[in-house]
Amino acid sequence: MKRVILTELLPGMVLAKPVTNSAGLPVVAEGAILDDVMIARFKKLDLPSVFVEGEAGSAGGKTLAELEVELEHRFRHVGQDPLQQTILAALREHLHSTHGTADLEKGAPAS
Repeated sequence: MKRVILTELLPGMVLAKPVTNSAGLPVVAEGAILDDVMIARFKKLDLPSVFVEGEAGSAGGKTLAELEVELEHRFRHVGQDPLQQTILAALREHLHSTHGTADLEKGAPAS
């Protein structure tokens, strides 16, 4: 299972967890196969991401390690700027949360 941000969702992906609205009511059940209409509906609900079946590192064809290297490369010239370092840390945290490793990083047991 992996968490995928809405801009990376593709028709044919299968939900690994049910999608709920802001009130906690189910919108789409686990196991549903995504199509363009469902993806548009998720965007209208302003969801940040959903869980789909698959390996955590397979989104966009790049592994988490490759994405982290790319991120470090992009921020290489602003290493002394505290604000930029805060942004870098937030982006790194986002990468880990979208690739299903945020809990592992904080020392929580893997599920």
